[in-house]
Order: sequence, then C-alpha cells, then structure tokens
Amino acid sequence: MITASKSALATALRVRKKIVESRNTIPILSNVGFDRGPSGLQLRMTDLDIEATLDCPADLDMEFHPFTVPAALLDDIIGKLPDGAQVKIKLDAGKTQAIVSSGRSRFQLQVLPLDDLPIMPDFTADKPTRCTASGSGLKAALTSVAFAISTEETRYYLNGVYIHPGAGGALVVATDGHRLAKRWLRIEGASPPSVILPRKLVAVLLSHLPDGDVTLEATDSRIAITMPGLRIVSKLIDGTFPDYTKVIPQPGAPQAEFEAKAIKPALERVTVVSSDRGRAVKFKFSDGQLQLSVNNPDAGSAEETIAVEGSLEVEAGFNGKYVLDALTHLGDGPLTLAMETAGSPAILRADGDHEENLIVLMPMRV
Repeated sequence: MITASKSALATALRVRKKIVESRNTIPILSNVGFDRGPSGLQLRMTDLDIEATLDCPADLDMEFHPFTVPAALLDDIIGKLPDGAQVKIKLDAGKTQAIVSSGRSRFQLQVLPLDDLPIMPDFTADKPTRCTASGSGLKAALTSVAFAISTEETRYYLNGVYIHPGAGGALVVATDGHRLAKRWLRIEGASPPSVILPRKLVAVLLSHLPDGDVTLEATDSRIAITMPGLRIVSKLIDGTFPDYTKVIPQPGAPQAEFEAKAIKPALERVTVVSSDRGRAVKFKFSDGQLQLSVNNPDAGSAEETIAVEGSLEVEAGFNGKYVLDALTHLGDGPLTLAMETAGSPAILRADGDHEENLIVLMPMRV
C-alpha cells in the first residue's frame, strides 16, 4: 500500500499534463507507473518520445507491488480531494484494480502491469556529453526563444530549439523562417552538445525547471535532464539546423533607439485595425521619429508616431504580431533596432543585454 499526501501526489502528477496523452491508441501510454524507488515512491510516464521519472514523498509497506493506473483519471481524483488530505492506494487481491481512498472517498481504477509500460534504454554506455546549467538560466533562455519555434511540420528541423557551443557557454536558438531568437546561456563543465530539443520537451522543461542547477547529458539521438527529484529523457530532433548566422546582419548597420514602453502600446493600438490576412505594419524611421501605420481596406487605417534616436532612415513593413512577440521578450527598457535597407533583416536588442541576445525580424511588403 502507498500512503501519501494530496499535495505530494498532485505535485508529482503535474508532469503528466505535458507528457501523457489522455487519449492514446496504446492504452498503457495513458497510464502512470508506480514503483519502489531508491528513496521511496517513484513515478514513471512516457509517450515513447519523452520519459519522466520522478520521486514522490510517500510511505510504502512491505507488500507493495508495482503497477500502473490511468494518469488523467488519477490526477482528477487527487485534484478534487480536500486540501491536506491523506491518500492511500493499494491493489486488490487479484492485482487488477487499484483502490484509492481518502477519508470517506473510495475509488477503484483499472490496473495494467508496470512491465508493459515502455522504458527508454539507458544510454550511459554511449558516453554522452555532460554539462551543468542553472535551471533558472535555462528556463529564461528557452522562454526567450520558444515563441519563434516553427509549427511547419515539413521543416521538422525547425520544430524545436537548437542548442550549441558558443561564446564561452551555449547559444540557444529558434526560428520559423520569419523571425529568429537567440540567447546566450552559461554552461559549467564540458562544452554543450549541438542538439535540437523538440517543441514538446521545451514545454515540459518550461513547466518544471527549478532555480538550482540541472545536469544535461546528450548523445546524437537523446538527451537527459536531471534535476532534484525529476529526470526527463527525450529523443532529439534528427536533423540539421540551418546556418542561422547567415541571416544575422553584420555589425555597423544604421540603427534607431527607442523605449519599449513607448513603442509597445503604440503598436498595439495601430494593429487594432489590422486583419488576420494582413498583419503588416509600416515602420517609417525619419527625422528622429518612428511612424507606425496600418492600412486595412476592410476596416480602416491607423497611424501613430513616437520619438526615436539614431541614424536609421528607412521605411519597411513588419508583421505586427511578430514585433509584439519580440517586444514581450525584450523587456520594458531601451531597445535598439538596426537594419541596412528596407528589404534586409532587422535586429532588435535590449540595451545592456548580452551581445549574443537578439531577435531578428524579416521585413514584409506593405
């Protein structure tokens, strides 16, 4: 029998929302496994691409036997129990059902054998590259670039975040071909591997990375991220990330400086009249001013001007939503936009940020 608090089980089951699919053609993949771990209760779940193994504070009696139960159903039950509740889970005599009880509540869940739950092979024999990063730093880096991950399945190698060595640490990059985000990450130990993290793995990490250190171990096909009480193993995207440096303009381009807290609300106002089919916003830099304008034949037009500094004199169009996404991840302080011509990529940076931290936006016709 397992005895655990509601809060401990609820915290452990949070991981399943990002990994376990509620509906699955393979029933066992909808289940969470319970096993005896090195320090108590250990839960395991997988979708065949990502596997999570986590520790859960609990008491196990001597007659405990490993089992699996539907993850979403158990999560719903635990979530509806009163705060502070103690939960007991035990198998029936035939080991075909798990009896979940708390106070006067009692539930019976169908059980499948833990041995049926697939497990990812150990890859330590492949001598993976091993390094350490701050969990908060990795989370900040992934958050800053994840918005630019492509959703176009034909270019599957862009459906994730690219991490590779660079600048005395690691560079974290994502692009969908229309915009690119790059962030520097401090790494301790060996140089980081060059890998592409799948979009789903990024979502899992953003929900569960701690503030303390995490360990990354990677081969050409898999990566393991170990943190206190949780280990996540995932397949990597098998592809070659393009040479993104070719679209980043060289230093020296004319630039304009402005306040994020001034341009963001102005851009939000003018894009009110834009349409889903045409999100183009005209950016006209001239005489110390930036004029933002939108013309939508079906709805009307809008125009607003803010003060800027710098030598940039250009008129170019950008996707308003993409610019707003970029501004969201650059903070509310002073920003710099640099570009050569109306048809060349533009670089957005936050003043005082690491030189490798930038966002590239491709212009569009207006």
